[in-house]
Amino acid sequence: MKGMNKIKRGKNFRGVISYALAPAPHHMTTPMVIGGNLVGITIDELTAEFVKTQKLREDVTKPVWHNSLRLPVGESLTNEQWRNIADDYMKRMGFCDTHLRCYVLHDDEAGQHIHIIASRINVLADGQLYLGKNENLVSTRIIQDLERDHQLTRTKGPSHAKPPQEQKKLTRNEKMMQDRTGEKPSKKVIQEAIDAILTFFDTITIEDFIYELQKQKISATANMASTGKMNGFSFEHQGVAFKASQLGKAYSWSNMSKRITVTPPIEAVAPESITNNENVSEPIEVHPTTIPLTANSREHIRSRWLQWIPYLEELVASLKAVGSTILNPLKRNVIFAVIRTSNSEAPEISEVNFKSSAIKNTFKRP
Repeated sequence: MKGMNKIKRGKNFRGVISYALAPAPHHMTTPMVIGGNLVGITIDELTAEFVKTQKLREDVTKPVWHNSLRLPVGESLTNEQWRNIADDYMKRMGFCDTHLRCYVLHDDEAGQHIHIIASRINVLADGQLYLGKNENLVSTRIIQDLERDHQLTRTKGPSHAKPPQEQKKLTRNEKMMQDRTGEKPSKKVIQEAIDAILTFFDTITIEDFIYELQKQKISATANMASTGKMNGFSFEHQGVAFKASQLGKAYSWSNMSKRITVTPPIEAVAPESITNNENVSEPIEVHPTTIPLTANSREHIRSRWLQWIPYLEELVASLKAVGSTILNPLKRNVIFAVIRTSNSEAPEISEVNFKSSAIKNTFKRP
């Protein structure tokens, strides 16, 4: 069983209901409402019931929630089986019985499936809004659990990955705060977010892992040793910080490194390597007229000239080809001739003035 690639939220109930109930040539049977907790069955009736919830929270711009559950090609369920699965799915997703919803059955060659259309506004809890944090990742995991619990065909998915290991339990104070506020403690939020990400992705880069957590308002900091070795993460949610050891063994780097890949940093080219005639594509910019000739700047200029060693032979050969040498005065048109005949990979010389006592060069990066 599969859900949509991304759970959708919208502004207009009539639009999604009209789409779900509209007949189409590829449908083997006419779409129909088979379950939910609404009374109506037509587009107008369903829309009217949903709009009543919308009036409870006019500040909410997207009260519509929409997903689908699809069987493998060629499989089918009874209406009662679909209702039981859909009710179980919505409960695990965090919806209450007082969140209005309807289930619309579609039967076509691509596979039998239902559309679940729900209101995010609770009609009996002062218009409390369903937030659905991390819901796409959570939904994928729940669908895999439904296949197991309802004895459906097991499709390939994240459940085949190694399950998370031991988690640190909530402390007594954290449990008391959860009971008092009705909100999950930061520790639990971080644990569930990491579990969902590592369940959804077989492997993930460290950059994408941090980005996925940021979308859940969780910051992750990579802890690096002085040797450059990765030691793990520390996390923060709503101003509360945790080390991985405070979350549980499942979140130690020895376990998470099996799923998270670290891209090695690009090492800088050592100055000594330039003397080995390496091809440096971007020479260091040096402006002798604006940089004081300190010990560091002299070394900087020395490094600048060393980068031209691989191209001197080409330059000399080109000068000889036009009847000059590197020490003789040259006219501007001769300089351009040298540039045209030199190797195309060598850096471009924008202006060269040769004098008997000194040579002043201004180089322009390719």
